[in-house]
Amino acid sequence: MVKYLAADYGEKRCGFAVSDTEGRGAFPRPALAVRGRKHFLAATAALALEENAGAVVLGLPLRLDGGENPASARLRVIAASLARCIGLPLYLMPEALSSREAEERLREAGKKGKKLKDALDGAAAAAILESFLNLPEDRRRLLMLPEAEARRECVHILPRL
Repeated sequence: MVKYLAADYGEKRCGFAVSDTEGRGAFPRPALAVRGRKHFLAATAALALEENAGAVVLGLPLRLDGGENPASARLRVIAASLARCIGLPLYLMPEALSSREAEERLREAGKKGKKLKDALDGAAAAAILESFLNLPEDRRRLLMLPEAEARRECVHILPRL
């Protein structure tokens, strides 16, 4: 089985979550304050290595009707860059309402104020990962890049954190 790393990319903060190797659960990791795309790429590559992930899942922001929007286009560019950098299979998972779902779960668990805000990004990434893990494998959207497909090694040109 494969251990997955999920990322919920945001303009200011990114949430992360990892699965167990059996793909049964999603566990939030600390959020990352975004300092640009290169920082996100480097941090995600480092976390994938640290967690021994075999694949990455990125939340894809779509409109509620499933259509693309400007945020979807930006995320696809970031996803392509990430796939080239990490050399791991990269999946895109629609993330509609993942933050709202995560916030509701956290409120039900008694979190509020700063504690809720601090936990929200990781919880949203966990919600995205749970949705992905619940899909049959033939319905998962693998991002296919010819250059990423051809080589699976990581490019060691990522900036230092």
